[in-house]
Formats: sequence, C-alpha cells, structure tokens
Amino acid sequence: MNPIVERDIMHIGRVMRATVVQCAPEIMLVDYWRNRLNIRIETSRLTEYQVNTLQELMYELDEIERRINRKNPRPIRLRESHDAVESL
Repeated sequence: MNPIVERDIMHIGRVMRATVVQCAPEIMLVDYWRNRLNIRIETSRLTEYQVNTLQELMYELDEIERRINRKNPRPIRLRESHDAVESL
C-alpha cells in the first residue's frame, strides 16, 4: 500500500466533505472533485480498500450533485425541449 496514495484519498474525502458542510454547496466545484477522484482511481496498484473508498467518495459526490441540482434546477431551454420532442 502506497502511503502517499492513502493520504491523498483521506485528504480528498475530508476536504470534499468540509467544502459541503462549511461552504455553500452551490459553489462547490463538483467537476474539480470528480476529476481528482478519477485521477486517483486510475492510479496503478490500488488496494481493494482504496478502490472501495474512492467509489464511496464518488457516490457521495453524485448525491451532493443531485442535492445541488434539486435546489437549483437548471431551466430547460426551449430549443432543447423542442429537439427532444422531435426525436420521439
């Protein structure tokens, strides 16, 4: 087990969660955290525990994003909804 990878995973989890708790979740950089997690998941020789931890963090991030989107629903642009109807 690589201690640097282990520390980075713990750091990502702590800071990602703290950002949600201490800051307005609407300003949380979901794409930034998803990128950090994806980079770490692609690291070679991860232990099963590390992979599971990273997957759990991804699930947490997905849930955070769902909550943010429920609070601030994106308006559907007329053109997008028209295209969707045409494709049916």
